[in-house]
Amino acid sequence: MIVFIVLIVAVALGLAFAAYKHPAGYRVMCVFALPVLVIGGFLVLVIKISDLNASAKSIYNEFQHIQKDAISDHLTYQISRLNEDRRFLKVFLIYYISASAYLVFLMFLPDFLNLAKGRRRTLRDTDGM
Repeated sequence: MIVFIVLIVAVALGLAFAAYKHPAGYRVMCVFALPVLVIGGFLVLVIKISDLNASAKSIYNEFQHIQKDAISDHLTYQISRLNEDRRFLKVFLIYYISASAYLVFLMFLPDFLNLAKGRRRTLRDTDGM
Protein backbone atom coordinates (compact mmCIF):
# COMPACT_ATOMS: atom_id res chain seq x y z
CA MET A 1 0.00 0.00 0.00
CA ILE A 2 2.86 2.37 0.78
CA VAL A 3 4.34 1.76 -2.66
CA PHE A 4 0.98 2.59 -4.22
CA ILE A 5 0.76 5.87 -2.27
CA VAL A 6 4.32 6.81 -3.23
CA LEU A 7 3.48 6.07 -6.86
CA ILE A 8 0.39 8.30 -6.70
CA VAL A 9 2.40 11.16 -5.16
CA ALA A 10 5.10 10.77 -7.82
CA VAL A 11 2.54 10.89 -10.62
CA ALA A 12 0.87 13.96 -9.07
CA LEU A 13 4.20 15.75 -8.78
CA GLY A 14 5.13 14.80 -12.34
CA LEU A 15 1.83 16.15 -13.63
CA ALA A 16 2.31 19.38 -11.66
CA PHE A 17 5.81 19.77 -13.11
CA ALA A 18 4.52 19.15 -16.65
CA ALA A 19 1.67 21.63 -16.15
CA TYR A 20 4.09 24.29 -14.88
CA LYS A 21 6.88 23.83 -17.44
CA HIS A 22 4.80 22.98 -20.52
CA PRO A 23 1.31 24.47 -20.07
CA ALA A 24 0.30 24.22 -23.74
CA GLY A 25 1.31 20.56 -23.95
CA TYR A 26 -0.45 19.77 -20.70
CA ARG A 27 -3.66 21.36 -21.95
CA VAL A 28 -3.52 19.30 -25.13
CA MET A 29 -2.94 16.20 -23.04
CA CYS A 30 -5.93 17.07 -20.82
CA VAL A 31 -8.17 17.60 -23.83
CA PHE A 32 -7.54 14.01 -24.86
CA ALA A 33 -7.00 12.41 -21.44
CA LEU A 34 -9.99 13.78 -19.52
CA PRO A 35 -12.64 12.24 -21.82
CA VAL A 36 -10.83 8.89 -21.71
CA LEU A 37 -10.69 9.07 -17.90
CA VAL A 38 -14.37 10.00 -17.68
CA ILE A 39 -15.42 7.13 -19.95
CA GLY A 40 -13.15 4.72 -18.05
CA GLY A 41 -14.60 5.85 -14.73
CA PHE A 42 -18.14 5.39 -15.96
CA LEU A 43 -17.22 1.93 -17.25
CA VAL A 44 -15.90 0.93 -13.81
CA LEU A 45 -19.05 2.33 -12.20
CA VAL A 46 -21.32 0.41 -14.58
CA ILE A 47 -19.46 -2.84 -13.91
CA LYS A 48 -19.60 -2.38 -10.14
CA ILE A 49 -23.25 -1.32 -10.15
CA SER A 50 -24.18 -4.37 -12.23
CA ASP A 51 -22.25 -6.52 -9.75
CA LEU A 52 -24.20 -4.90 -6.91
CA ASN A 53 -27.44 -5.58 -8.75
CA ALA A 54 -26.53 -9.25 -9.23
CA SER A 55 -25.62 -9.54 -5.53
CA ALA A 56 -28.91 -7.96 -4.49
CA LYS A 57 -30.88 -10.36 -6.72
CA SER A 58 -28.94 -13.31 -5.33
CA ILE A 59 -29.67 -12.21 -1.77
CA TYR A 60 -33.35 -11.78 -2.58
CA ASN A 61 -33.53 -15.27 -4.10
CA GLU A 62 -31.63 -16.73 -1.15
CA PHE A 63 -34.10 -15.21 1.30
CA GLN A 64 -36.95 -17.05 -0.40
CA HIS A 65 -35.25 -20.45 -0.08
CA ILE A 66 -34.01 -20.44 3.50
CA GLN A 67 -36.12 -21.62 6.37
CA LYS A 68 -37.02 -19.44 9.29
CA ASP A 69 -34.19 -19.12 11.86
CA ALA A 70 -31.72 -20.81 9.51
CA ILE A 71 -28.38 -19.26 8.53
CA SER A 72 -27.04 -19.72 5.04
CA ASP A 73 -23.31 -19.45 4.28
CA HIS A 74 -24.07 -18.27 0.78
CA LEU A 75 -26.26 -15.49 2.14
CA THR A 76 -23.56 -14.21 4.49
CA TYR A 77 -21.05 -14.30 1.63
CA GLN A 78 -23.38 -12.32 -0.63
CA ILE A 79 -24.09 -9.74 2.07
CA SER A 80 -20.38 -9.24 2.78
CA ARG A 81 -19.74 -8.97 -0.95
CA LEU A 82 -22.47 -6.35 -1.22
CA ASN A 83 -20.89 -4.38 1.61
CA GLU A 84 -17.43 -4.58 -0.02
CA ASP A 85 -18.83 -3.32 -3.32
CA ARG A 86 -20.54 -0.44 -1.54
CA ARG A 87 -17.26 0.56 0.14
CA PHE A 88 -15.40 0.28 -3.16
CA LEU A 89 -17.87 2.56 -4.92
CA LYS A 90 -17.67 5.15 -2.17
CA VAL A 91 -13.86 5.23 -2.18
CA PHE A 92 -13.70 5.12 -5.98
CA LEU A 93 -16.01 8.10 -6.34
CA ILE A 94 -14.08 10.13 -3.75
CA TYR A 95 -10.73 9.45 -5.45
CA TYR A 96 -12.18 9.86 -8.93
CA ILE A 97 -13.71 13.25 -8.21
CA SER A 98 -10.57 14.42 -6.37
CA ALA A 99 -8.26 13.32 -9.20
CA SER A 100 -10.45 14.98 -11.83
CA ALA A 101 -10.50 18.22 -9.85
CA TYR A 102 -6.70 18.06 -9.51
CA LEU A 103 -6.23 17.58 -13.26
CA VAL A 104 -8.51 20.53 -14.00
CA PHE A 105 -6.67 22.65 -11.42
CA LEU A 106 -3.36 21.82 -13.07
CA MET A 107 -4.81 22.87 -16.41
CA PHE A 108 -5.38 26.37 -15.02
CA LEU A 109 -2.20 26.49 -12.89
CA PRO A 110 -0.20 28.66 -15.34
CA ASP A 111 -3.06 31.15 -15.51
CA PHE A 112 -3.20 31.33 -11.71
CA LEU A 113 0.55 31.87 -11.52
CA ASN A 114 0.45 34.60 -14.18
CA LEU A 115 -2.41 36.26 -12.34
CA ALA A 116 -0.40 36.19 -9.10
CA LYS A 117 2.67 37.66 -10.85
CA GLY A 118 0.52 40.42 -12.33
CA ARG A 119 -0.93 41.31 -8.94
CA ARG A 120 2.50 41.35 -7.36
CA ARG A 121 3.67 43.84 -9.98
CA THR A 122 0.65 46.10 -9.48
CA LEU A 123 1.14 46.04 -5.68
CA ARG A 124 4.80 47.02 -6.10
CA ASP A 125 3.85 49.80 -8.48
CA THR A 126 1.33 51.26 -6.05
CA ASP A 127 3.79 51.10 -3.15
CA GLY A 128 6.29 53.23 -5.04
CA MET A 129 3.93 56.20 -5.34
